[in-house]
This record gives sequence, C-alpha cells and structure tokens, in this order.
Amino acid sequence: MKVHLLVAALAMSLVVLAVAASGGSSGPAGPRDAAAARSLPSARLFMLLPDGKVEISDAWARRVYRWDGRRWVELEAERREPPAPPTR
Repeated sequence: MKVHLLVAALAMSLVVLAVAASGGSSGPAGPRDAAAARSLPSARLFMLLPDGKVEISDAWARRVYRWDGRRWVELEAERREPPAPPTR
C-alpha cells in the first residue's frame, strides 16, 4: 500500500513537471499583463481519479492521462476555444 502511494505521488509529480515544462506561451509574442499571466496557471486543477487516471483541467482544456508503466498516455482531450479578444 505504501509503495502504491509513493508511486502515485511520484507519478503526479512527473505530470505536474511535464505540464509546467510544456506550458510555454502559445499566444502572440506581445507584452502581457502580469496579472493575466498569473491567472491561467493558477487556475489549473489536478485531480487523481479513483481508477488511477489523472485529470488536468484549466480554462482552455481538460485532459485525462493514464500511466502505462513507462509513460503517460493521453486518453481524453477536450479543448475549448478561448474567447475572442475584445474589440474597440
């Protein structure tokens, strides 16, 4: 039981690290407001599901991963379109 808990904690740490490493800016390269830059990463939700899968949700996507013994496999991916920028 303790080994499974340790493996789950390590796996969750790897998921968090992978998401943080791949979370580079995908928008335009213009200057951004500091408050806006902090709001999206702080809105991420990591959830360990009862069947051992991991769900990662943020404002634009919901992804579910499963550990296959060697790597994380993405099972589901729902992506939402970001709202259109306000027009002046």
